[in-house]
This record gives sequence, structure tokens and C-alpha cells, in this order.
Amino acid sequence: MTVMNVLEKTLRTSFGEIENVNSNLLDWQEVDGQPGNYIKVLTVDEKRHRVDFLFRQDPHKEFAKHNHRCTAVALTLEGLWGYREGDEMHFPGTFSYEPPGSAHTPYSSEQGMTVYASFQGTGPEMLDILDEDDNVVDTLTLDFFKQYYQP
Repeated sequence: MTVMNVLEKTLRTSFGEIENVNSNLLDWQEVDGQPGNYIKVLTVDEKRHRVDFLFRQDPHKEFAKHNHRCTAVALTLEGLWGYREGDEMHFPGTFSYEPPGSAHTPYSSEQGMTVYASFQGTGPEMLDILDEDDNVVDTLTLDFFKQYYQP
């Protein structure tokens, strides 16, 4: 008797508050205003102020400098990347913990990169985008991530 796994052909399943996602069925979407940066939003939990997603950068790209208003964690799945403000380079299997108030500019090497990331806040505000003088020019909220959510 062969058992069919419903997630093999279904993007999302849920029961109660549990949500399951086949990320292979999600399309990469380029992040508005951030060429070469792509996202697959796995879950958005407005009640708990949390978003989980896959994030990918093309080779030699960076994401705007930003300050975290939430706790962020990232697990590197592919590639090689770092923060402009640090010396470390992250490779598959490395983990990064970014507490509220941490500011940095992630960039990728010639390999590009893919990470699993989770943002968990105390409200809907997740990131402040900073200019070259560290002034806030935009704030990314849960609504920003919801626009990339594929039902």
C-alpha cells in the first residue's frame, strides 16, 4: 500500500493553528527596491508578530542597511555571505542571531546565498531601512511581508 503525502502536490495545509508549507511550490519573488534579492514567505503570524521566510541573494548583491526592531534568526542553506560591518562569512550550516537594535548590511559573495530566516517582534514593525547617515528612510512591517505571501 502506497501512502500519498498530501504536501507533495499541495502548497499549504493546516489544522488548528499548525501550518505546513511545501516551499518547493512557492515562486521566488524579487523584493521591491532591492534588485537581486528574493523572498519566499512561508508564514505570517500577525497575532504573534512573526514572519518566517526563505531569502536569496544573487552573487555580489546586498540588502539595504537596516536596524532590527524584532529578533531575527537566520540559518544559511546555500552560498557565502556576510555583513558589511563584520568580518565573518556565513556558509551552509552557520546560524546568525540578530537581536532588536542590531544594524547591518547583508551582502553575498560570488556564490550568492540562500537563508531561512525568522523575524519575531513585539509589534508589526520588523525593520527600519537606513540611509548612508543611518537615518530611517522606511519601516518594513508585517504588511510588507504579507505582499509576498502566496496562499
